[in-house]
Amino acid sequence: MKIGKVPPEVLERLVWGRRGAFRKEVVVGPALGEDAAIIDLGGRYLAVHTDPISGSVKLLGYLAAYVPTNDVAVRGVEPMWLSVAVFLPPEADEGVLDVITGQLDSAARELGVAVVGGHTEVTTAVARPLAVVTAMGVGSRYVSTSGARPGDYVIMTKSAGQEAASILATDFEEEALRRGVDRSAVEKAKEFIRRISVTKEALALADVATAMHDPTEGGLANGLAEVAYASGVSIAADPGRVTVYPEVEALCRAFGIDPLETLSSGVLIATVPPDRLAEAEERLRKVGVSHSVIGRVAPRGDYLVKIGERTYVKPYVEDKFFSLFK
Repeated sequence: MKIGKVPPEVLERLVWGRRGAFRKEVVVGPALGEDAAIIDLGGRYLAVHTDPISGSVKLLGYLAAYVPTNDVAVRGVEPMWLSVAVFLPPEADEGVLDVITGQLDSAARELGVAVVGGHTEVTTAVARPLAVVTAMGVGSRYVSTSGARPGDYVIMTKSAGQEAASILATDFEEEALRRGVDRSAVEKAKEFIRRISVTKEALALADVATAMHDPTEGGLANGLAEVAYASGVSIAADPGRVTVYPEVEALCRAFGIDPLETLSSGVLIATVPPDRLAEAEERLRKVGVSHSVIGRVAPRGDYLVKIGERTYVKPYVEDKFFSLFK
């Protein structure tokens, strides 16, 4: 199989139907585009999500905190706890583990999240450091990916492709410079790692948004397609309103990666009803998060997503970022 997410048709055939025993308290289980499971605790809801962090070595600890907690936050639930398993190849020394845990601790403190357990192991099963992280939180309500409705406006925060750019500037710095990316762009993109969390903006929109989603692999395009697929709608976006930072554009172009189709943690996709749009924008301004209203939700047509001339008919976009690891 190809490197990256397993395609939806394979998940449908081999994964989603094999979910163990039925439990009535499971409100939301495995489904395409749904960021975290939702467990009814009797008037309160536990959001649980597990993520492998495999796209970076030098930023692994930061991503191990930011990426999984994003998937809880887009449920409208405050992330509270992390359980972290770290796997190291035999050639890794203690310094590698020191960097990972130092970054993890720093990011978790920033988010107000406790690391409550996990596992650490040296194994020949991995060729480079890998973290597998479970994030959890409890709230009084939740937002799904499947709640977008025709007429809703679509908001994105920050910049498409910023996660990929941050990794390219850090893990592939020398290669980026060799390929002609200006050093100032590389240095600026390194700072994007601290913009990866969407917790602040997701919680700000929790009682305004009809749907929220965290686009990761496959980028903004795939994230929009997953919202459309889960909600049974189509989404039309204006490419002129989609934000791509110049540094993201430069780094992605140098590596032959489409900024709209690559790792985009740090972007929050939110759909909001027309009568709540002004309120949603004001809330984002109050928490200091840049955003753009990029499109509208329409009844399901013959596509999931249109971004200008681009048309996406499946909720799966191959992310060329991962070809760098072949």
